[in-house]
Amino acid sequence: MTTDQWTIAGILSWTQGHFEKWRPETPRLDAELLLAFVLGCSRLDLYLKADQPLNKKERKAYRELVQQRADGCPIAYLIGEKEFWSLTLEVNKNTLIPRPDTETLVENTVVQIQNWQIKHPESQCQIAELGTGTAAIPLAICAEVKNLHIIAVDCSKDVLEVAERNMERHKSLLSPRNNLIELVESNLFSKINPTEKLDFIISNPPYIPSKNISSLQVDITQYEPLIALDGGPDGLSFYRYLLETAPSLLTSEGEMFLEIGFDQQANLNLLLKEFPDWKTSAFQPDLQGNDRVWELGLS
Repeated sequence: MTTDQWTIAGILSWTQGHFEKWRPETPRLDAELLLAFVLGCSRLDLYLKADQPLNKKERKAYRELVQQRADGCPIAYLIGEKEFWSLTLEVNKNTLIPRPDTETLVENTVVQIQNWQIKHPESQCQIAELGTGTAAIPLAICAEVKNLHIIAVDCSKDVLEVAERNMERHKSLLSPRNNLIELVESNLFSKINPTEKLDFIISNPPYIPSKNISSLQVDITQYEPLIALDGGPDGLSFYRYLLETAPSLLTSEGEMFLEIGFDQQANLNLLLKEFPDWKTSAFQPDLQGNDRVWELGLS
């Protein structure tokens, strides 16, 4: 680019064309997010200041980010945050990036919690989440529902530190709404000790079969934590664990809500036959019509 093209409008146009060659999914959005990050402004401001030139320091910082994005590094890791359920969350390379598909899990869970609260208006709802990551799911639920106690479990201390900072960022969703998120470092549910039986268990567990990991996009395989993706040889290891373990943690009317892969329903139905404690089972679709949420109940 020539010097007179280094305006906000010019650099956005150039970057869009560059990304269309390397990252064709959302080239304009990627360019806007990176430039807004470098300039410390909103995406709207980019258009309000379209003729503003970038200085040398800004151009250097932007070039470096553009190159990393072209190499495959996810936008969320480059700018250090991701929006989920209209909440801005910190992310880093220790955490899985929250995805829109998981909002379907939040949506379905919120409805069932609200139904539970109609029946139990004086009680605090007791919930556990396996694999909290950034705390995206419990914070999103707390944005919609009051009077919750959520035990949010993760096996990584580094990840839980990110979750804690996100909780601090969105603390208005917690104590002012009588919500408590309790972070627990634990291998699965081995270290949780709820003071009373749980009403709900929720999780977006790793569900990709080990043999399929290498075929995922470079953005995922080279950057995101594989421990948050690898569901074991058949992709069902964590579902197997939860189906076996959850009944002892839940009340007799307890329910469990799990995110699933779009092609897993048949295998999960077969797996469920090994665990007769579960009396109800239903699958809910995402916005694309793919099975995305598995709802299970003990009564």
